[in-house]
Amino acid sequence: MKQITQPHSLTVEEINAAIEKDATTFIKSENRRYFNEVDEVAAALNEQMPGRCLVMLSGPSSAGKTTTAGKLTESLKLRGRTAHIVSLDDFYRGAGQAPVLPDGSHDYESVEALNMPLLQQCMSEILTKGSTELPLFNFHTRQPEPYTKTLCVHENDVVIFEGIHALNPILEEHLPKDNVFKIFINVMQPIYDGWDKVLARRDLRLVRRLLRDYRFRNSSIENTLNMWKQVVRGENLYMFPFVDTADVIFDTTHAYEPAMLGPQLLPLLQKVSPDSVHAETIARLIDVLSKFTPLSVDMLPAESLLREFVGK
Repeated sequence: MKQITQPHSLTVEEINAAIEKDATTFIKSENRRYFNEVDEVAAALNEQMPGRCLVMLSGPSSAGKTTTAGKLTESLKLRGRTAHIVSLDDFYRGAGQAPVLPDGSHDYESVEALNMPLLQQCMSEILTKGSTELPLFNFHTRQPEPYTKTLCVHENDVVIFEGIHALNPILEEHLPKDNVFKIFINVMQPIYDGWDKVLARRDLRLVRRLLRDYRFRNSSIENTLNMWKQVVRGENLYMFPFVDTADVIFDTTHAYEPAMLGPQLLPLLQKVSPDSVHAETIARLIDVLSKFTPLSVDMLPAESLLREFVGK
């Protein structure tokens, strides 16, 4: 396993100082660091995996899997490789078809919520036949579509399977190991104020998700917070145990993000009723995000990973 970036702690003070010194340079340098990481992974993949191969790209909620898969595709293209992206979400069995929890609800975070035989079949056909029929999942009806999508893969192509369960060994148990390359991404840099950790790595992901779900998934702040505990439980049970099997790990933290996402999220947090069951969490986020020198989202480059959470 190779770790591209050695994570370190950030402080509110150093983030604000960098913004006040030269915000534009600060933003550019953080974006460049992330893109350099993607390029380094693409170079390693290109060298180690000649011929048709599968890339298993995993990371927790709001780590930036969608953007990273896209950037990796672009970087591979510059190296003469065509890459295709497949979302594991399209392999969901559907509403009511997941393990039942003690409270009677369904565990949609479980790998068993996916149509595993179909997923294994598609992966095998990609490597052996160069083509397969991929399912499509409709999140409005919460059921698979009645039609499929044909994927044709040439001899030198890469297929990126992206999702929380991508590192689970069940997915690759019937695949040749030499044709599989595994990547794990995460937000890895907590933020301190003095000696106090004020934003843990999971908090930074929560800030991203609250914004994304509100803007693109019609989910209120309270609704996303209601789901968060179950999301974290799923990550701890079904993803983090397999991180050590990754060939590469790298960091998607952008040091300036609380200063840029904060001004977008604060008005939404402040509208939530003080009687909310999440009042303590909301008050803590308001307090912490208010500590940062605000950055306008207009300064965010169009190609930034954070566009996944704030939009174009």
